[in-house]
Amino acid sequence: MHHGFVSSPKRARLLALVPDAPSGGRAGEGAAEPTDAELVERAIDGDRWAEEALYRRHAPAVTAAVVRLIGRHADADDVVQDTFVIALERLSALRSGEAFRAWVARIAVNEVRRRLRRRRWLQLVSLDRGVDDASFAALAVEGTRPDLRAELAELDRILAKLPVEPRMTWLLHRVEGWSIRETAEALDCSTATVKRRLSAADSAIEVSRSGRGWSV
Repeated sequence: MHHGFVSSPKRARLLALVPDAPSGGRAGEGAAEPTDAELVERAIDGDRWAEEALYRRHAPAVTAAVVRLIGRHADADDVVQDTFVIALERLSALRSGEAFRAWVARIAVNEVRRRLRRRRWLQLVSLDRGVDDASFAALAVEGTRPDLRAELAELDRILAKLPVEPRMTWLLHRVEGWSIRETAEALDCSTATVKRRLSAADSAIEVSRSGRGWSV
């Protein structure tokens, strides 16, 4: 799959992926890997390789989280592309380059929220044609026992009934393994709010699953 990304019409250009090692020894033969702060500074100055290095470094984690949050691979691809276009266009607004990871995660979550709002509207008017191909049940490996598939499908159903914010909080922390602080930064809320949402989501899942006699 091609992981390059295209900017908005205002700044239309293709950012083709560069080789893993920059040509001409840009980073320096045997030199230490540049920090996010260094890459951000160079990208602000127009260094295309620095832009791509930021993308290569952070796109995998952002993509995994977005796929989990949005539940559809096609939508996730669009969200990740839009996320990095926005991030690179607004780099000069980032106060600390070391905060790039948290910043780009917050942009991704906001793009997920926007996409989910649009999806809900389309569903209301029966125009949503998307396929939920990234749910727990859909991603179960071939050969998964029917009872486990049923549990995964039930978990998908429970999560779908949760409000968006508790659901995203639970998925980022419990499934993707983000820390409380990382989750709070991405969702732009306090750590106390994250803990409260996690508790509410955990309770809803436990009540529903235990009521069906499944382990929790």
